[in-house]
Amino acid sequence: MGMPPREDRRSAYARGYTKRWARAAQNFRVRHPLCGMRPNGQRPVMSRCFDEDRATPATQTDHVIPHRGDAILFNDAINNWQALCLECHTRKTQAGL
Repeated sequence: MGMPPREDRRSAYARGYTKRWARAAQNFRVRHPLCGMRPNGQRPVMSRCFDEDRATPATQTDHVIPHRGDAILFNDAINNWQALCLECHTRKTQAGL
């Protein structure tokens, strides 16, 4: 299932996942520590933990709308980031979202 890896896919660093991103993502999870948490009480996308009212620690900072290289979507922590656990993040990614 999911999308097969593309041979032309750029490195994570080239796609923006730098040390600066890692710090921002970590800071986001400090403020939003549970799977499914988003700023301003926005509803998460594909967080089974949230839907089932489970308090699961978030380990991933996810882009709600895949940025596909769009710097505005990539950096929009208020509207386009959510905290997810690894299981929910993997499920969302495999769904192509």
